[in-house]
Amino acid sequence: MQGIHVFDRHAKTVIDLESFVEQDHLLRKIDRVLDTGFVRELTAACYADGLGRSSIDPEVYFRMELVAYLYGISSERQLCKDVYYNLAYRWFCHLSLDDEVPDHSSLTKIRDRLGEDIFATVFRQIVALCRKKGMVHEECAVMTDATLIAADAATVSMVLNEPAQAQQEQQPSSDGPTERLAQTKVSNDTHHSRTDPDATLARKDRTPLQLKYKVHQTIDAESRIILDTHVTTGAVHDSQPYLEQLQRIHQRHGIHIREATADRGYGSAAIIRDLQQQGIETYIPLWSGRSGSSKYLKGELVYEKEHDRFRCSQGKYLTPNPAISENHKRYVSSSDDCRDCPQTSTCPARTRGQSPQHFVLRNLDQDLFEEVQAKMRDPTFRRKRTERMWKSEGLFAEAKQNHCLSRAKYRGRRKVQIQAYFSAIVQNLKRLVALIYYWLVAC
Repeated sequence: MQGIHVFDRHAKTVIDLESFVEQDHLLRKIDRVLDTGFVRELTAACYADGLGRSSIDPEVYFRMELVAYLYGISSERQLCKDVYYNLAYRWFCHLSLDDEVPDHSSLTKIRDRLGEDIFATVFRQIVALCRKKGMVHEECAVMTDATLIAADAATVSMVLNEPAQAQQEQQPSSDGPTERLAQTKVSNDTHHSRTDPDATLARKDRTPLQLKYKVHQTIDAESRIILDTHVTTGAVHDSQPYLEQLQRIHQRHGIHIREATADRGYGSAAIIRDLQQQGIETYIPLWSGRSGSSKYLKGELVYEKEHDRFRCSQGKYLTPNPAISENHKRYVSSSDDCRDCPQTSTCPARTRGQSPQHFVLRNLDQDLFEEVQAKMRDPTFRRKRTERMWKSEGLFAEAKQNHCLSRAKYRGRRKVQIQAYFSAIVQNLKRLVALIYYWLVAC
């Protein structure tokens, strides 16, 4: 029929790949602000010129991984397929229609060859770019949080640490692996995973006990740029790497932290005191509502700070004893004062044995506890805690839902650390291009 176009599936044509990527496409926005040429120089030591077959351009590899984490493509096999078909992906990865897309196995080899340190440097370069664009200042406030992610290993892979016991455990049994595991008391002290020895058992709230990793993350409180992301096994407490992480931010980025906000998991006296000694304003609640609370420190017994002693309702004093017991100082009364006291039976202070002498214990950190408790009632403190919830926890939710951090893609802490770096990199780039876009609109 005249006028009807007949499609020829074998027709060859020449296209302008540039014209297929819209001006407001996210990849084009990122390409405008990110020059990935530094990747070649950074990885030069990992390649030998003139030896063997030609290698995949490390810049192409890095751009492909950015595509994967930007669009939540968790499978490298799927990533290679998507880059092959998607013209915008090809354009961003500097691959023409005639160029072959690297095989997924090559991506794995490149990642293993480069190692954790290379990706840590790339992450720092992105943070430096954000600093250059004014998103992170030399003095800043930070917020810290941690989240558990499932390891790429199941609990049925747990075996005993002792080889003899492990061999005995592997003897044939009529029960299935799940039943055998349920019959055995399993802990991180006695068992490890054959599949991923770096992963450890952990749980949050009332969720099942599973093999986990933990991602510890500190962000700029104003721009929400991720300044540091650190992966540990799931059993590591949130507070353990905290001070080291803040120190790392100062050393690597030249940033002076003036204010630190975190949840109660970081609210130990040691952490708060250390930060205060560094001149850092803290918005960290005490880890427990019982911290600094005692029946001895209220009511009839009054602590006189200037004399470091307690005064009872009868005007008698309990003075400090040199002995320190579990971070508590002991204050004791005089036997003569208590022997004929009419309030002996109702006195809140303790007694030991048949001695008429009374004593109380005061935590060595009590002054700090009371200072923090008063601060926790301040409206500014409450506002900071609310901000931390949607700013810091919101970034984790975004990373898990959209940027491949819902579970470990790889096995081994170092490889999961690389995963965390890439997830943080794309989140920082998104905020960077958003800032520039809003600035252009305002202009």
